[in-house]
Amino acid sequence: MKRIMISFVSNNCDKYTLMKKFLLLSFFLVTFFGFSGNFSAQTREPASIAQKSDDGVLMAYPNPAKDVIVFKTKDALLKVKNVTFYSILGNQVASYSINANKAEINIDRLKPGKYLIRYILSDNTQKVTQIVKQ
Repeated sequence: MKRIMISFVSNNCDKYTLMKKFLLLSFFLVTFFGFSGNFSAQTREPASIAQKSDDGVLMAYPNPAKDVIVFKTKDALLKVKNVTFYSILGNQVASYSINANKAEINIDRLKPGKYLIRYILSDNTQKVTQIVKQ
């Protein structure tokens, strides 16, 4: 009787170990490749090319950014009143009052990753764009 119980416990331990390894592997893959599946898009473009985030009203560049990001309105009469950075989870991480049509913001205190940026213009237009901090 004892032999059967030992065998049963041994099989459960193997299943538990296998499940634990599977979960760790899944966690690693999700962390490495990201939740959005943009891994292939990130590998196609060389890191040296700086992109601009342009929604027709405002440009934010370089994207990806390291230490500084520049905001510039396309219309010289519009000014950027406020810029707020949100983590990809929706938590506010920084906010800046600008009141100019072109401004540089130092983002060296932000951790590397993707951020959503909500900006408010002088005509009270609100838009959201995405930027990557290296």
